[in-house]
Amino acid sequence: MIDILYEWLGYLARWGHIVAAITWIGTSFYFNWLDLSERPPKAKTLKPNVDGEVHEMHGGSFYYHERFWPTEDNPRTLAHSGPAQLTFLTGLFLVFYIYWLGADVYLLNPGKDGLSSWDAIGVSALVLVVPWLIYHELCKAVLNDKIVFCVMAVLVTVVSYLTLQVFSPRAAFVHVGAMLGTIMAANVQYVIIPNHIKMREQVKKSEPVNQEFHKVAKRRSQHNNYMTLPVLFSMISIHFPLATSNEWALITLLLMMASAFTVRHYRNIYLATDVKKPGLLALAFTLLAGGIAASSIPAKMETQNLAALSATEQQVFDIVQQRCSGCHAAQPIEEGYEAPPAGVRFETMAQMEAYKDQMYTQAIASDLMPPGNWTKITDTERQVLGEWLVSVGAVAKIGVRKP
Repeated sequence: MIDILYEWLGYLARWGHIVAAITWIGTSFYFNWLDLSERPPKAKTLKPNVDGEVHEMHGGSFYYHERFWPTEDNPRTLAHSGPAQLTFLTGLFLVFYIYWLGADVYLLNPGKDGLSSWDAIGVSALVLVVPWLIYHELCKAVLNDKIVFCVMAVLVTVVSYLTLQVFSPRAAFVHVGAMLGTIMAANVQYVIIPNHIKMREQVKKSEPVNQEFHKVAKRRSQHNNYMTLPVLFSMISIHFPLATSNEWALITLLLMMASAFTVRHYRNIYLATDVKKPGLLALAFTLLAGGIAASSIPAKMETQNLAALSATEQQVFDIVQQRCSGCHAAQPIEEGYEAPPAGVRFETMAQMEAYKDQMYTQAIASDLMPPGNWTKITDTERQVLGEWLVSVGAVAKIGVRKP
């Protein structure tokens, strides 16, 4: 029963995270569109001190919006910080639930030595915290956003490279997205909300709104808008091993995120000026094509020296090659697989031993692998494989229900 509840905790956390993220990003997109689409009013306005208006139609109704500077407070003034906070909290919980509790399975790269689970968790925490501190101080020191974005591009590149050296590819991609998501959430919590509160307090006192508060909050909100698409790519990429499980994963990640950023920039310029910049769109598609091309470069396959295997190892190797390596190879032969799932390859005994805990968890302690047993592995073969895995120190990991 505990295992079932543990699994459901993960499902519900993912569900809450997705719902909150959709709400937050949808709000960001809408208000960014609203802000950039407003134009100076050409006729009498409903409110005083109006500097922008926009007309829109949706769901069978017409709407009219004015951006204005109030002279008195309205208690029904709505704020939109809740989804950002909930997205961050559920995301942080998922990092803890998946990558910290299961660090040796999901966070570490079994093919690389050097870090313990606790070391990896420490690196994970630093990836979430340090970039925000750098970005925050940079924004306070530099007002030119072109410089800020250039420095952030270098920071993203460095973090992407370093995480791919110590984490599994999927964990690295997620952490780059989580880093940007943390910056976005911290912008809301520590910059946008405090400045909104200051503005609201001035209105309540019938004082003119300090435009500096407005400018600071708006700037960080626009930064968040630019980060949304790169974050979304890095998060969903874990479901597509073709993106994460190739020898050019770093190039794939950087080019795809740059493409997403460029698309957002093209859209924002068009909304603000009604001018289309086809050059930006061409650049975005060029970067996209480069990312796809990088992910399509075939990985080098490794070979096993069969003469060096004992009789038991030969038996285990044959089972894995017949039942598992159709998918888990540098160049999978199973239909529908262009890259090994989760980047896990079983071409040699060394690779199998590197992923011994994952193999035992997925194929012995449970029957999750092969999926639906489509390769028809037998109970006898599972037993042989399980005995070998135990002999090399494999153990089942948490969160897996026994069959």
